[in-house]
Amino acid sequence: MRRIIGYNIIIIVVLFGSMELTTRVISLISGHGFTLALHEVDPFDRKIKDIYQWHPLVGFTFQPNSALSGSHPNQEKRAEIFIDQHGFLATDKDLELEKKANEIRIATIGGSTTASINLSYEQNWPGYLGNLIQKEFPDKKVRIINAGIPGFDTAQSIGNLALRVLPFRPDIVIIYHAYNDLKAIRGDLPFKSDYAHIHPKPYGFHKEPNWFIKFAGNSMLYVRTRNLVRDYKTKRLSDYKNLNNQNRFATIPRLAERTFEEHVRTLVAIARSAGASVILSSFATLHDPYLDWHAPEKIMRVLSEFQKANLGGLLQFTPGLTIPAIFEGIRRYNAVLYKVAVGENTGWVDNSKLVPHADQYFVDRVHFSAAGAKLMAQNLVPHVNAILIE
Repeated sequence: MRRIIGYNIIIIVVLFGSMELTTRVISLISGHGFTLALHEVDPFDRKIKDIYQWHPLVGFTFQPNSALSGSHPNQEKRAEIFIDQHGFLATDKDLELEKKANEIRIATIGGSTTASINLSYEQNWPGYLGNLIQKEFPDKKVRIINAGIPGFDTAQSIGNLALRVLPFRPDIVIIYHAYNDLKAIRGDLPFKSDYAHIHPKPYGFHKEPNWFIKFAGNSMLYVRTRNLVRDYKTKRLSDYKNLNNQNRFATIPRLAERTFEEHVRTLVAIARSAGASVILSSFATLHDPYLDWHAPEKIMRVLSEFQKANLGGLLQFTPGLTIPAIFEGIRRYNAVLYKVAVGENTGWVDNSKLVPHADQYFVDRVHFSAAGAKLMAQNLVPHVNAILIE
């Protein structure tokens, strides 16, 4: 009996080992790598944990002096990302606390759409912007401080800007926020202006699964099968019948909009307290927020297949809002950004309208492709130049 059990175990191990090896070889041949990409693993995985560190006041930041292989399911190539000694996305370790006389420093504040870790530093919009500005000022050293951190909203960025970025005395601070703040609107949680209601546990905390799931998470065959099931469930959310789910808010609460405005004004004030000029940008999206999202049958006729597939991701990321409410929120928050820009006399770039709502500029609902990041950077150049020439 023991021999039979032993043989069966060996057969099972060899079978699954062969399937795992075959999966990895096929992945390598098809250009997707022999190991799992960053976007494929769960937050509790060591690959994710190793790129972040706990911060007592901000919550979490990138792990200083580390590197990662950024990726996205709708992007063929992985991007090699480097994090400097201060925890900022960079290409070198040359950033010092004291700014040199011939140095121009531009800081970018935001979430994952600013960090853009699916793209290499030269391809993401902060890095591309830095290269363009460097060409305009060849006798200066242009340094981008990309302080974007995936998941950050304006509440988290207030601490990030004040405590981590301002000590480096940036000349210009570019603020790119809106989408992540919509997560703070939840029907099941009383709204708080510091967003504490959506952060009941330490930032970055994720409950770990049992030992078997953690062990299975090392298998490419298991992870990709699991992710296919998840993608199927997300695509089911994209059905137009779900766009007006009545279990969600159908409009943006006034308190949430007012809180967003207060946060943006605070970010502007913090930047100016260190003598920095400020540029605000509206938030660009794959979908046109000005379409009539209350008429799903009509909407489905004008959307591309890629846009349709990404509707489910919107509902999944923003569990408190219907699809029409999400786009209403983007419209209203962009209007707030414009209002603050005019009232505070900051720079203003309307990227929501300057970046077309087209497949080639995005890899999902909000994250840029290389083409989208390039366009975003180009739109910012005249406004940065105008400030630096003054």
